[in-house]
Amino acid sequence: MSLRIGIVGTGSTIGVATDHLQGIRACPNWELTAVYDVIAENAEKWVKRNDLSPTIICSSLEELLEKVDAVSICTDNFSHGAIARKAFAVKLPVLCEKPLSVNYPESMKLAQEAEEAGVANYMGMQYRYHPYAQLIKELIDEGKLGQIFSYRHKLGGGRIGNPNLQLEWRMKKETSGPGSVADFGIHQIDLIQFFLGENCGKIKSVQAELGTYIPERGNGNDLGAVTNDDLSVIIARMENGAMISLNNSRLLPQDGDGLEIVGTKGAVYMNQNGEIFFRGKDEHGNWLGASEEVKPKGKHQFIGAARGKQYQEFYEIITENKDYELSFAYAANAAKIIDAAVESSEQGKRIILK
Repeated sequence: MSLRIGIVGTGSTIGVATDHLQGIRACPNWELTAVYDVIAENAEKWVKRNDLSPTIICSSLEELLEKVDAVSICTDNFSHGAIARKAFAVKLPVLCEKPLSVNYPESMKLAQEAEEAGVANYMGMQYRYHPYAQLIKELIDEGKLGQIFSYRHKLGGGRIGNPNLQLEWRMKKETSGPGSVADFGIHQIDLIQFFLGENCGKIKSVQAELGTYIPERGNGNDLGAVTNDDLSVIIARMENGAMISLNNSRLLPQDGDGLEIVGTKGAVYMNQNGEIFFRGKDEHGNWLGASEEVKPKGKHQFIGAARGKQYQEFYEIITENKDYELSFAYAANAAKIIDAAVESSEQGKRIILK
């Protein structure tokens, strides 16, 4: 049985809706029936560019909600709540691009409203579905790393690294919330829970430094202030004592990430090319001399595959009442950690999470 889905927000910059389209196309159970953008021209160009001629371009959100069985929200962060609430009012399931909102209080409020509405509420945290993440998770679950005590992750992008790029919603606290620390950090926090939750428990404390290094951007004929962070460094500790180090930046020379997880029995590394290496220990506890490459391919070619798995799970949640972790409540907890990082940087102290 196919379900009709509508995308709200086709974008004018990076256009995350295109990533979601790849996921919908990779999942035969979905039919993209309708799209809506507050700037009609953006929607028209997007539909044409992606050869979606049967898809209806709606003139209002209300029109879209009448034509679909579920909604995919791909808009600016600050507008997620208003759109989701309208979908909940007509009992439509929602898949929302991360982060859920601009801060923890608003995210928690929206999570509570989602629960009260009694409909599926699912977050677009697709990194855990990338083949590299699935492979690393297998190594951890098989006990290859033993008890994990060290986790380091670098993640970021380079588009905003151009100082001539005009001021946009992502660079303003009122429309985006935090900057890089939320944009990339939300994925990092999800992966920590995915990889380490069963092994190490939850994040119990956070200490962070945030910085803005391109403080002004062109804004029409004038300059406008950038009011959120360009990069951040987070040090955290898990319930079992494991140490976490997270670096993220939107000013990198290229998109990419690097990951290192070390335990009592072994370690796994992923370099910026997406190549994964495992290094174990001998029977005496000594590190083996060489690392074994366990996956040679980069992750970025798998965007469609990861999004496809995400949309397949969303379908199963709706049609089979499948249990799921990536709810609005889960996203609100991630927002709590992000807000703690911001607070830590502002106050210059470690924040204990309760």
